[in-house]
Amino acid sequence: MLPDNSKDRKGLKAKKILVIDDDPFALQMIVTTLKAEGCEVLAFSEFEGLLQEVRRSLPDLVIADVNMPEVSGFEVCRKIKEMFQPLPPPVIMMSGTLVELEPIMARKIGVDDFAVKTLDMAILIRSVRKILSL
Repeated sequence: MLPDNSKDRKGLKAKKILVIDDDPFALQMIVTTLKAEGCEVLAFSEFEGLLQEVRRSLPDLVIADVNMPEVSGFEVCRKIKEMFQPLPPPVIMMSGTLVELEPIMARKIGVDDFAVKTLDMAILIRSVRKILSL
């Protein structure tokens, strides 16, 4: 029997995480890190692709960059939370340049957690584990 690729190291069904970021380097780093944690990860650099996937299959978590040229992470969160009322998936917002008001604004629109984007992915992993109870 072939191994089930949707299983993580503990034999549990992998959590499906959608990530949107316009920075290809950051996106690849996040995807690699989350896959090493045993998650199923789908990466997007543009909003329409993410929305199509969300409509197709509800993710366990969405991770969005705050600053993107096409749409802000705030808009990504607002749209996803709106689409899946009353039980939307959790959203983690990331920012490479932490502006003081971003976490406050993020909480107001329903962001579940806020992580600063750094080369050290420990902050993001801690946030993902907390939200998904990994």
